[in-house]
Amino acid sequence: MSKASNLSKSQLLIKHILLWTVFGYCYQSAISLLIKMATDVQPSNVLITSLVYCLGFNVLAAHLITKYDKHWPVIGSIFIGLVGLVAIPFLLFGRSGLLAYPLLAGILFSLPLCSYVVGLIKIKLHKN
Repeated sequence: MSKASNLSKSQLLIKHILLWTVFGYCYQSAISLLIKMATDVQPSNVLITSLVYCLGFNVLAAHLITKYDKHWPVIGSIFIGLVGLVAIPFLLFGRSGLLAYPLLAGILFSLPLCSYVVGLIKIKLHKN
């Protein structure tokens, strides 16, 4: 019997929230770096380039979320996105730390969507 099965629901939830918070901080750091890279590559189309880079990164992040979170990967991705892209920048820098609203909305919507799709793909692959 594994250790995870010995934990109560509340302990499991606290464990996941703590892990999601740490991953959210790492996620915020990576997204900030991607946006800086997009600015360097195409200064004229920063919003579109940043969104494309972030969508590609969200596929990778969704893979990691679904790999390590077997219980609530979509809820975890929503929490990670909100902590990483809203809470941490707002706490550190105020409103000026937040991304442009269209970019923020696109990234926040795509992470749970990617987690859901990657989870479905993994389920389908395990059936074959």
